[in-house]
Amino acid sequence: MDRFIADLHIHSPFSRATSKKLLPRNLAAWAEIKGLDVVATGDFTHPKWLEILEEELVEVEEGLFELKNKQGLTKEIPGFSGELKGKVRFILSAEISSIYKKRGKVRKIHNLVYVPSLDKAKELNRKLAEIGNLHSDGRPILGLDAKDLLDMVLELDSKAFLVPAHIWTPWFSLFGSKSGFDSIEECFEDLSKYIFALETGLSSDPEMNWLLSKLDRFFLVSNSDAHSGENLAREANIFQGEVSYTGVYYALRGEGLSHKFLGTLEFYPEEGKYHLDGHRKCKVVLTPQETLSRGGICPVCGQKLTVGVLHRVLALADRKTPQKPKHHPDYTSLIPLKEILSEFLGVGPKSKKVNTLYVELIEKFGSELDILLNVPLEDLKRKHSLLGEAVARMRRREVLRQPGFDGEYGKISLFTPKELQEILQGKSLFVLGQESKKTDAVKELELIAEEKQESFHYNEEQERAIGAKGPLLVIAGPGTGKTQTLLGRVKKLLEEGINPRHILILTFTRKAAQEIRERLLENLQEKVLPVADTLHALAYEYWQKVHKEKPLILEEEEAKKVFARANPRLSSQELKEKWAEFCLKRERREECSLEGENYFNLKKDLNLVDYADLLEFWLHELEVGNFLRPYTHLLVDEVQDLSPLQLDLIVKLAPEKGEGFFAIGDPRQAIYGFRGAVTEVESYLKQYWPELEVIFLHSNYRSGQKILDLAGGLFTGTNLKARKRIEAEVCLLKAPSDNYEAFWIANKVKDLLGGSAHFEADNKPTQYSPGDIAILVRFRALVKPFVQALKNKGIPVASPEEEAFFKEPRIELILKEVEKVLGFNVEKPSLFPESVLAAGPRGIKNFLKDIPPFDPLFWESNYFKQLEKLYAQENGWLSLINFIRLESELDLVREKSQRVRVMTLHASKGLEFEVVFLPCLEDGLLPFIGVDKLVGAEKEGSFDLEEEKRLFYVGLTRAKSHLFLSFAQSRKLYGKRLNLPPSRFLDLLDSNLFELKEPRKKTSLKEKQHLLFS
Repeated sequence: MDRFIADLHIHSPFSRATSKKLLPRNLAAWAEIKGLDVVATGDFTHPKWLEILEEELVEVEEGLFELKNKQGLTKEIPGFSGELKGKVRFILSAEISSIYKKRGKVRKIHNLVYVPSLDKAKELNRKLAEIGNLHSDGRPILGLDAKDLLDMVLELDSKAFLVPAHIWTPWFSLFGSKSGFDSIEECFEDLSKYIFALETGLSSDPEMNWLLSKLDRFFLVSNSDAHSGENLAREANIFQGEVSYTGVYYALRGEGLSHKFLGTLEFYPEEGKYHLDGHRKCKVVLTPQETLSRGGICPVCGQKLTVGVLHRVLALADRKTPQKPKHHPDYTSLIPLKEILSEFLGVGPKSKKVNTLYVELIEKFGSELDILLNVPLEDLKRKHSLLGEAVARMRRREVLRQPGFDGEYGKISLFTPKELQEILQGKSLFVLGQESKKTDAVKELELIAEEKQESFHYNEEQERAIGAKGPLLVIAGPGTGKTQTLLGRVKKLLEEGINPRHILILTFTRKAAQEIRERLLENLQEKVLPVADTLHALAYEYWQKVHKEKPLILEEEEAKKVFARANPRLSSQELKEKWAEFCLKRERREECSLEGENYFNLKKDLNLVDYADLLEFWLHELEVGNFLRPYTHLLVDEVQDLSPLQLDLIVKLAPEKGEGFFAIGDPRQAIYGFRGAVTEVESYLKQYWPELEVIFLHSNYRSGQKILDLAGGLFTGTNLKARKRIEAEVCLLKAPSDNYEAFWIANKVKDLLGGSAHFEADNKPTQYSPGDIAILVRFRALVKPFVQALKNKGIPVASPEEEAFFKEPRIELILKEVEKVLGFNVEKPSLFPESVLAAGPRGIKNFLKDIPPFDPLFWESNYFKQLEKLYAQENGWLSLINFIRLESELDLVREKSQRVRVMTLHASKGLEFEVVFLPCLEDGLLPFIGVDKLVGAEKEGSFDLEEEKRLFYVGLTRAKSHLFLSFAQSRKLYGKRLNLPPSRFLDLLDSNLFELKEPRKKTSLKEKQHLLFS
């Protein structure tokens, strides 16, 4: 019967804490020494490692590779002089670290991925590269849900598959006590049926897993997770049949005809470094029962203990004793040969003495696995008397176990201390008694219950706001439940019998409107919902209704071009200033300049409309009585962000005397004055309704009190009170340079994520996912250094990007017609003759000309220019369409991932994060004095100091538990080296509320010597 042994989980030299010798030739040599027939490549996601695999391996059949050059492999094994044939086969594999938040908890899951070809590996890499930096580590960190990763693998190929890795380790696994799930279904949801094998890991064996009936349907595999050639095959899998990729695939699915999964070769689980509970630093090791009796707390330091694999298995177990499923194969427990030799020789396993005997044994008997499993004991005794006895005891499972815990490897011994003492003294061998057996679990153990979040209840201030009749202004500071209060108001109105069609909810953005609609649908279960949208969207609908056609709306950049065409004598600087002044005056309902009149006239001649036109038209219709107000209740979100034009329109839409009017927002977060927003919204509304009632929400449900007190120092008046007990961390870094600042932040982020490997998590136990962290800067030019620093650390990161040009509606129309001509879409014939397409984008421009919705400005826009550029780059429509389809697919991949976000302070408004970094806090950058003045091109410049302070307040109050402020004494920006003082706003903060961090100054050798001997 053909059999082969496979180790399906290893790493490359591009993974951290991995031997740099671990190249394909080294792997092949050690695999043969160990007795493996198949070994995983590991790390195919790393671009450089994939290049090496392509250079050094050749495909011998689908999914299996071998060395191109098999000569001279003996040199890879120190001291070995025998012959190595290089017969091992390689299977493409990778381990991927997913760190993400799901159902309110951070999950850190490692998964193994297998693909049947290099092309499929490259295809997956291309998608994953959109999510994280694949160059940074052989095992990349991705903010990707394990379910979404599985989905991507399944889309690759019918024989690509995923196996959850070392499923019980505390920090990075499917069932890990620190960051895992309680079931396969919880993790992979409806895709769970595509998981057919689980890797047990070094700290558990099949018998432990047989305590869980829900694992009965899965085959349990074991692998070395080797970081060096010497560690190969410490765990491995046995298959029946000829060596093949499809054989492995179908055997693990239980669908093989000629192939079967025959079981595993196992570490003793006690030797794994997470078997029992404990604290390595405190040298405390406990059984699960002892941990529970101590409430999960370390008796030395008082911190939470690291719960080990045995504890976690027993916590989820539904059987008192292991029951092997009928279809499951058995397993064999082994001890690595060098560890056996080390024990009775009395020296370390890496010593020269052990290696010499090890090499002699391999040269005489063959592979290590043959020696441990098959070579007759008498033959081993003739070579070394104690070797035969040691292997005999191992085969009979007569071992002594010292379990590992909290990252500390355990120890499996074959001789008692007394025997070893007698052996080393040259005395006769003392025969060991009966096998030391594991104790079966006698009852199901429960983990310490996590604190449950309290269900939401309205506080007294919120109840007042929800029940007030109006007109009402609710001042809702950050984290005070603004949206929840607004929704509570809507719910109360509906309960009172108000017709939903008479309720209008106005939001500042369409995204906010969509979120409110979704929450209304989820919470109210009403068939008819109130209208929720922006003023501009509703004005657009009204314009269509009156004019019986859709207006051709000018985007801001297009409108600016029309303004420039209407005023050709303006210089570029004058154009910039006059345009900004004109836009502000329109929003403030002030008389426009001559340049503005020129713009209006040209726009009218071209039959074009901008966004302000929509509002002005609707307001005029209300003022002359052409629009009858259907709304008895008007609710306004983010009221502090609205301009006089918008507020006047809202007041006209509201019922007489303001009854039913409800506005909510926070003047301290008014950051759009540069767009004409009203700073003192309360005073503005009281011009219309002097009896306006004002209610303040003071209870914050987001941040720790320390963060709220710090932010409150920017203003006088009542500050927010935290309703959650959060021990917040706040610090201020004084960085010598911008490079130091970015490097420090990237390292801090990595610490907060707990790294991607077990050895990092042991030292830095945290519970944050990439999506919990944000870096907020004043303007976009400051983004890039932080993005690059995070990428260098392999941390998934997202930065503000302009929307792809092909998502512009008119470009989409063009591309749809192109697809019809190319045969991608045959529902309707194309408007374009083939001759038009043959002339490229210019041909389409000449064909469509001014047919709505196209106009002369569109053909001059950046959108159309980018289409022309891509057409030239891709040499035609077919490649262009394929490129865009791929980009659209990658966009979906990006959307699935959780990443550290680097964004502007303006973009962060309305968001919240566990951890916030506020770097670049230098005077001139915050408050921002303008680019021209910053680089010395302009001596004088004006800025709104109070609005800049409010923007800083917005940034501070995005943080829940960790807030890191920083400034650099030197920064390169816009090609100049700037040396700016710290932001004046830092002087307003209470220094007792944060820790100041400064780089340690280098101490000279003389100073060190003086300190040493003083």
